[in-house]
Amino acid sequence: MSTQDFLGLEGLSPAEPHRVVPISASGSLHASADPTVPGVIPTGLPRLDEAICRDTLDDLSGSTSARPMGVLCGHVTEIFGPPGTGKTSMALNIASTALREGGKVVWIDTGSPLPKPRLKRMLQKPISSQAEDPPSTIPDDDPVKNLVYFRAQSLPHLLALLMHPPKGFPSDDSTLVVVDSISALFPSYFPNPAEVKSQLAQTGTSDRSQTQWLVNRRWNVTSDLGNQLMKLASAHRLAVFLVNQTHTKIKGQPRAMLCPALGGGSWDNSIYTRIVLYRDFPEEEAGDFADRKVRFAEVLKRTGKPLILRLEENIVPFTVESVSDLPHQQQPRSHAKDGLREVARLQQPCPASPKSSEPPGTASQRKRKIDEVADSQDEDESTDEEYGWMDGDDAELINGNPESHNPDRGDGLIDDI
Repeated sequence: MSTQDFLGLEGLSPAEPHRVVPISASGSLHASADPTVPGVIPTGLPRLDEAICRDTLDDLSGSTSARPMGVLCGHVTEIFGPPGTGKTSMALNIASTALREGGKVVWIDTGSPLPKPRLKRMLQKPISSQAEDPPSTIPDDDPVKNLVYFRAQSLPHLLALLMHPPKGFPSDDSTLVVVDSISALFPSYFPNPAEVKSQLAQTGTSDRSQTQWLVNRRWNVTSDLGNQLMKLASAHRLAVFLVNQTHTKIKGQPRAMLCPALGGGSWDNSIYTRIVLYRDFPEEEAGDFADRKVRFAEVLKRTGKPLILRLEENIVPFTVESVSDLPHQQQPRSHAKDGLREVARLQQPCPASPKSSEPPGTASQRKRKIDEVADSQDEDESTDEEYGWMDGDDAELINGNPESHNPDRGDGLIDDI
């Protein structure tokens, strides 16, 4: 049965090609579940792949056990996190998986150069993440030949490449486009609003409309870039994997929060899956995990919708393995184990709760609210003994009777006031 028959268009007369045929929502859903739907690219962390595809695969097939899981093709996936959390390592791991499966990968570099030696070591690993032994033979076809590398030295170069791509970009057999990093070029061209207003004040510009346009032009460019990346992923049925940096956001937050450096508005609407990478102080009961530099990957957005509840199933601990971390005498001569590796489930550094991230037992150590400080009638009478006050001390201080003070109880402190 063809796609046209599947949608119920077989009765359409050739004389009415312009007629719009209504399709029900259920029919559209079944059409999207056609075998031509793009596949996935594993991240190298099975539990993270399951967390990314849990809702999608449940809707399409009702089961997550019989279908591959990973970064979804046809959509935009974003990872962000502080420096040293493994963002580039995860991008390299996904790129090596796509290359070993025979697809072409487009790597757009805006910051540090692509670590080609490390990528070559990753390509020598067996495809199965469970295999520990090196492959007996190395394939004749070098997967690195399918890697297309671009160096975007400035934001205009990046925008021109994505919004006005050259002929043949990307190629038809491309399965992955990686941008590392998507936010590195923005600070030099778009300063923060406070700096913009300060510069305009020095030049004597008082036009409110011009000031507002200069402040908002970053969001206009960001919106256009996000829409173009979404069109690129959908039109070519490939996965767009973006590496984003972080900045600290305080306004409108209960506490200082790490947020994507490029985000907000239309940009968030173009992101289908969002993953945050971070590190945290190890728990005392973590044991040997404290010395293994454990990172955490947490899915914050899935199927285009933010996840309100923080669940343990969406938080995956992992380590980044690299030959450069080993002493020279311990480095293997063949089949280096470069890449990502999951670790056993351990207690998360922060509780998976949507209400508060404070560990239990700290509520009694927090300061009281202002209204609680003013109203002391409900306090326990034993609180006076905590500070060494006895009944009648307040009356004696008011009457100015220093002889009745007991120096053993610290009354001499009153003389210093």
